[in-house]
Amino acid sequence: MTIWTHLAQHSFEETPRLFLRPPLITDLAAFHELASDPQNVTYIFPAQASREESLHLWTHAFLKHPLGTWVLEDPHEHRLIGVIRLEKIQESLRQAEVGYFLHKKYWGQSLMAEALSHLCQILLESGGLESLSLQVHLENTASQRVAQKAGFELLRQFKGSDRYSRKMRDYLEFRRKRGRYE
Repeated sequence: MTIWTHLAQHSFEETPRLFLRPPLITDLAAFHELASDPQNVTYIFPAQASREESLHLWTHAFLKHPLGTWVLEDPHEHRLIGVIRLEKIQESLRQAEVGYFLHKKYWGQSLMAEALSHLCQILLESGGLESLSLQVHLENTASQRVAQKAGFELLRQFKGSDRYSRKMRDYLEFRRKRGRYE
């Protein structure tokens, strides 16, 4: 089984408090609400000023290649509250980088850690991937807590260029491997 067939088989998942599913064009309004508030996306991408900017980003970053992208859906409101996405998938090494963001209304409830833990269990323990990594801005302590709650361990600290501002920033890299940690 390839990584892609594995991802396809796990496109729809459920945790005790969330539905995890592929992104849809009908998520645009909820995505724009989240993406237009700078507090929600401080460490992810520039806030989207208009619905058209949000449509462009949503289409090209999330809808275009949906495998490996999960919308976190509130099962009561039936709307997008966050996203987890695999990036830099390396099929031959069976590894990927994971990124995520969550609407600030849901911060502090461990929802992202719940979703990330669930996906890690599926992706790592059932044979899809060998390792997952994630990079967090040094000052983003909330995301560091999410990574640790989801079973990631700190691998290293490094300086890197922010992909949007091009300014040098301090980052932490976390990794979780199948069956054991580095």
